Amino acid sequence: MFEWLVPILLFWVAGAMYFGGMGVDVHGGTAPRQALGLLLTYVVFLVVWGVLHAVLKGMIGDWPAVIAATVLVMLGLPLEARVGFGLVGARLRRAPEVAH
Repeated sequence: MFEWLVPILLFWVAGAMYFGGMGVDVHGGTAPRQALGLLLTYVVFLVVWGVLHAVLKGMIGDWPAVIAATVLVMLGLPLEARVGFGLVGARLRRAPEVAH
């Protein structure tokens, strides 16, 4: 049961780096729909992690499966975010480059 703490806590760090650091803008929808899109991305993230963990657990053991599932699901975060925001009708686009 404690292995679920890893993806639950790391989603917010990975999400902050993806949305803040990678220059992604959310287009379409109001603020509540965008917040719902973030929560749905969280749900998709956890579902994908749970499936990967269950599959890998039988092959490589419990804690190696936690690490492998976490790495794979974090690499898939851009795709998971597109699905989560797409469910509420919002789209993710690259933010325009701005010179500082």
